[in-house]
Amino acid sequence: MKKIWLTTDGQPHDSILGVFTSQTGAERYRDLLVDRYALGKNLSLMGKPLAHDAGAWLLGLGPTVASRTVDDNLDFLRGAWMVKVDETCRMVSCEFSTKLKPGQPPATYRVGIHRICQAHGTTPHAALDAARKAMVSHLGRART
Repeated sequence: MKKIWLTTDGQPHDSILGVFTSQTGAERYRDLLVDRYALGKNLSLMGKPLAHDAGAWLLGLGPTVASRTVDDNLDFLRGAWMVKVDETCRMVSCEFSTKLKPGQPPATYRVGIHRICQAHGTTPHAALDAARKAMVSHLGRART
């Protein structure tokens, strides 16, 4: 099987920054990203460092290189449904986007006096189930 090499941002779920046909190309791009980011390690704006993770990136804790078999692991590719639910677990929004990933973790936030939980899935039903589970979990933590 043919392999591809990915340069990712080092976060879970393979946030892909580039796809390469060789490991050398992926590593060269990763090294270039680290060098570019490290240029800001001694700079700050209003007392806040511009590249606060530069030390970690230089130690290898930033962008990474991973190999994948072509046509395998389709869950890291973009294209997913996003569903938002309110505190009653009623769906308030549903949309499909090629910018989203199905495996992206759910997020909970406030809109005025309401709490909203959004989750992603390969189908609208899977996204709705994930959003409801995340909201129930969030409400359970908020009460204790």
